[in-house]
This record gives sequence, structure tokens and C-alpha cells, in this order.
Amino acid sequence: MQLLINDKQAITGYVTVGSADQGIEYTGTLPDGFEENFKPSFYLFQNGTVVANPNYVTPVEPTPDSGPTAEQESLTAMAQQVAEQQKHIASLEQALTALVEEGAKS
Repeated sequence: MQLLINDKQAITGYVTVGSADQGIEYTGTLPDGFEENFKPSFYLFQNGTVVANPNYVTPVEPTPDSGPTAEQESLTAMAQQVAEQQKHIASLEQALTALVEEGAKS
């Protein structure tokens, strides 16, 4: 097995087959559940052994901004303009139809 270790001796990755660029060869014992529980920095490489990181903190996933993006706001404004134009066209069509019908009656 090869371990990928950062400058704080945290294990950031590992390979069990082949080799990794800048990987450190490790043939010692692993903590129970190493592969199942592995997360970057969850384990440390200290004094030639793999140990659980007592200072590990689960990274917080950034939450997306709940507001609309500038692109979404622009699209909404354009959709509103199109809807208003369609209403105006419909009213012009009604007025034109009414004029045509009145002219036909004369």
C-alpha cells in the first residue's frame, strides 16, 4: 500500500494496487475500519504508523446561495417583457377585429 501524506502528516489518499506519485510505501497494520472510514485527513502517519487523527473535523459543505443568480434575474425580466408584449398584441388583435367587423356591417 502507498499513502499520500500532506505536510501536516495527514493521510490524504492511498492506493492498494500500483503506485502513486510521491506515495510512501506502507506495510504495517491499519486501524480497524481504515478503508471503510477513510476520509482525507481522518488518519495521520506518525512515527511510521497510521493512527486516527484526534483533531479531525468534518469539512462543512458550502451551501449554495438561495437567491437567484444575475442570469436568472435577467431571464425572469425578459420573460415578463415577453408576457406584457403578448398581452399588448392580443389587445391590438381584438381592436383590429372589432374595427373589421364594424366596417363589414356598414
